[in-house]
Amino acid sequence: MPTPEQQKEYTRLSGVLQAIGMRHYAELPKGTTSLLLTATDGKVSVEAYDTLGKPIGVVPHEMTSSILRSDLQRAFGGMTLPDDSIIAIVSNPVTVRPR
Repeated sequence: MPTPEQQKEYTRLSGVLQAIGMRHYAELPKGTTSLLLTATDGKVSVEAYDTLGKPIGVVPHEMTSSILRSDLQRAFGGMTLPDDSIIAIVSNPVTVRPR
């Protein structure tokens, strides 16, 4: 059972991952609805999942922009996560069109 401090940190990190996922949504595999982040030996990896919970891709990969790589590394690289992984819900940003 996580301590209140660990839960607070997990919630904060989940929000950071969600913000990065939303900012770079176009780079995520099509149909991504949630992300699972792991950080091992300073390397950050994010698995993307669809609405059914099926894994549909991993970032970063060879086509990932340096900006997304940098955002992930800056936010999570070299840190010890309060849990083995961090999960965040993301969705396709809605574009508002002028009438």
